[in-house]
Amino acid sequence: MITMSRQLEELGFTKKTCITCGNDFWSIGDRKTCGDAPCDEYTFIGNPATDKKYDLYEIQKAFKEFFAQHGHTPIKRYPVLAKRWRDDVFLVGASIYDFQPWVTSGAVEPPANPLVIAQPSIRLNDVDNVGRTGRHMTCFTMGAHHAFNTDKEQIYWEDETVKYCHDFIKSIGINPEEITYIESWWKGGGNAGPCYEICVRGVELATLVFIKYKTLPDGKLEEIPLTVVDTGYGLERFAWISQGTPTAYDASFGPVIQTLKELSGVEVDERILAENAQVAGMMDIETFADLRELRSKVADRLNISLDDLERATKPMEAIYVIADHTRCLAFMLADGVIPSNVKEGYLARLVLRRTIRFIKELGLKESLADIMKIQLDFLSKTYPEIRQSQDHIINVINLEDKRYDKTVSKGRELVKRSIKKLRKKNKTEMPFETLKELYESHGIPPETTKEISEKMEFEVKVPDNFYTLVAAEHEEEVQEEKAEIELEFPATDLLFYQKPFDTQFEAHVLGTYENNVILDQTVFYPEGGGQPSDIGYLEIRGEKIKVLHAEKVNNTVLHRVAEDDIEKVHPYKGQVITGQIDISRRMALTRNHTATHLIVAAARKILGDHIWQAGAQKGVKKSRIDLTHYKRIEPGELQEIELLANKFVMENRPVLTNWMARAEAEKKYGFILYQGGIVPGMDIRTVLVDGIDVQACAGTHCNQTGDIGLIKITKTERIQDGVERIEFSAGEAAVEAAQRNDNILKESSDVFKVTSEQLPKTCDRFFNEWKSFKNEIDKLKGEIASLKTEGILNKTEKIGDLVVLSEIIDSDMNELIKMATDLTEKQGKVDVVLLGSSEGKIVGAVSKKALESGIKINGIIKDAAAVLGGGGGGRPNLAQGAGPKAEKMQEALDFAVTELKKI
Repeated sequence: MITMSRQLEELGFTKKTCITCGNDFWSIGDRKTCGDAPCDEYTFIGNPATDKKYDLYEIQKAFKEFFAQHGHTPIKRYPVLAKRWRDDVFLVGASIYDFQPWVTSGAVEPPANPLVIAQPSIRLNDVDNVGRTGRHMTCFTMGAHHAFNTDKEQIYWEDETVKYCHDFIKSIGINPEEITYIESWWKGGGNAGPCYEICVRGVELATLVFIKYKTLPDGKLEEIPLTVVDTGYGLERFAWISQGTPTAYDASFGPVIQTLKELSGVEVDERILAENAQVAGMMDIETFADLRELRSKVADRLNISLDDLERATKPMEAIYVIADHTRCLAFMLADGVIPSNVKEGYLARLVLRRTIRFIKELGLKESLADIMKIQLDFLSKTYPEIRQSQDHIINVINLEDKRYDKTVSKGRELVKRSIKKLRKKNKTEMPFETLKELYESHGIPPETTKEISEKMEFEVKVPDNFYTLVAAEHEEEVQEEKAEIELEFPATDLLFYQKPFDTQFEAHVLGTYENNVILDQTVFYPEGGGQPSDIGYLEIRGEKIKVLHAEKVNNTVLHRVAEDDIEKVHPYKGQVITGQIDISRRMALTRNHTATHLIVAAARKILGDHIWQAGAQKGVKKSRIDLTHYKRIEPGELQEIELLANKFVMENRPVLTNWMARAEAEKKYGFILYQGGIVPGMDIRTVLVDGIDVQACAGTHCNQTGDIGLIKITKTERIQDGVERIEFSAGEAAVEAAQRNDNILKESSDVFKVTSEQLPKTCDRFFNEWKSFKNEIDKLKGEIASLKTEGILNKTEKIGDLVVLSEIIDSDMNELIKMATDLTEKQGKVDVVLLGSSEGKIVGAVSKKALESGIKINGIIKDAAAVLGGGGGGRPNLAQGAGPKAEKMQEALDFAVTELKKI
């Protein structure tokens, strides 16, 4: 399995078996254990493994410089939002994610070979352990050197990788005799290969993976033509081991932690923190039981009680969480993640709200935005793009902070209702699913649920790994299963790219598939990228056959025709036919597609670079574009976007299309290429609107922006949390939309007999007058209802010790309700009121005395309304109903009185 022994032997290492865990490992000298926890304790805390102390950014610099000096090309970090180029995961969890699937599959050349990178990576699979163990983080920096080997070009493999790793660790001052290489096996993402885990003084510092197999569905392995050196160096751990601090947090973002300690007034017991980290290093903390065991072991070793330990550690744990989480959020928000209740936005909101909770738990007066500024100042020294995004990050943070407070405030009543329902089902403890539902669907943190439940004396147990459990369900994109069509036809030549404005063409008939005609070439644009397909017709010996739709399966275009027409094509297989598209439809779609690019570019200018396209649908008369944004787009902002998009049109900028190798295009333009979504293939078609926008796009486009004509935004709405939809029209359709608005304005003005300019003031005046009249009418109705009430008080009867009134009144439902509640509540003169109208409306109300006697009026009214041929319901003290058989109202009231007498 492992074949690297030659290089290790040359370096003086020998193979051994760990007497504790049984794993095979390599080390220099006589050693019994593998060097990893729990077989070896952390021995670097208070006793650094290097002479020089490196902070995180010094070790990052040293790492990249070392490999640059050894022939590796340094490349910039990728965004932490992996969905820019992947459709299977949301966030980058390791440096290899940057190159999957395009580079690792061999479809695309790597950006450099070999290369070195320091990639911020986010994993929430241990989010509940952050702060508690001293080593777990939501966001960490993975240093990596990668080599991609093919049959034609072998860059380097096992021996060289081991030598590079050994020399780097040695170069920062770690004694080679302290290094161990543990033999292991790695698999993930459909690939597998042997690996080494490199440990020093109990902590794993790096992993060297040699991807050489593909994992088949049956579990077997198949060798792959492109083999990959996939290494990962935990740079935070290198900083930690070089400084010997109690925790990796202190070593990685010490200035942030120091400021938080000063703001909170927390006093630190370094001895307790060091012992905590020492023991945590020997444990795999996954469950509540694991955490309790950790706490107990630390308390025993320090000879203090568990309560004393928690009092000493919890404030610092909160500080560590805040420092870690704000760093994670800084990368998320800077790279375009918008907090929401779905996908990657869900993960951002989870981290954000946990941070707020710990800020409150620590008793800090500062807001999350205040704390975030501390983190941003620290990060910006190494990541200038973080500084550029600061205003956006703070805006999002402030908005989410307010939303959190509203959510918690509203959620209290929801928790109380949930507990009441559980009690009715004889439950004495809240199930985990209910706890999770309250969090996922309503945003109520489990800690808040527990706090409210304790006041209601209802038991709630919050698992220590609660957030880990819910995050795990949202880490990967759910893939839709699509039925694959296998066609044995060559790729269709796409003439619309070569001659985009041709409307007619000739082509050979290659065959048919179901109701689809397959040709060797076509001018028909197949549906894709949010652009509907062309329609038109095929002509065979003078007979025109309508093409209803076109789609591309793999590289073959299917031209769908009516079922009755497909038989007409069969005899002409191999022969030449002609085709023609509906050019007016094509031009309308083309204008709308290019207009979409201009609106996205304008929105990014007006709203910020965090704007990304989340979906689009082009149409003939109207189109829509969905954009990621953290709040509603204001009317003024929408007008600015519309104006700027039209300025781009009037500037008549050239629209240039070009086929490029994916790696070359990404190197030149970056991931802004994928505004419209992930585009498959080694080569991609770039659409460049000179100076303002570039996207990888397969759609049809104008030659110049001036060809679009007018762009008119007609509507905006929030379609989901964090996504704004803009509807618009382009070209003739935009003029028609503007004319419709003019007609509405004119018709509205004509109603009031004023000019369009006078319409706003006139509407305001009429509305205020209407409101005044309505208030007066309501007041008069109230007085009328009171008079009617006085007029029927002498018609009561006694049923037992209750005063009952049953009467038909000529009033609407609102009046009936007011009269009934006045008599039973405000005046308290009647215990049971039953009122009906000649229109088939019925109302019932009871006093507190009647309720205590066991009378629930909602059931009685429901049954009485059935006499009217209708239905009803309400609360036990007030109910209403109605039915079409108004002539039976007296019978319905008599029925209700009879029911009362039975109680």
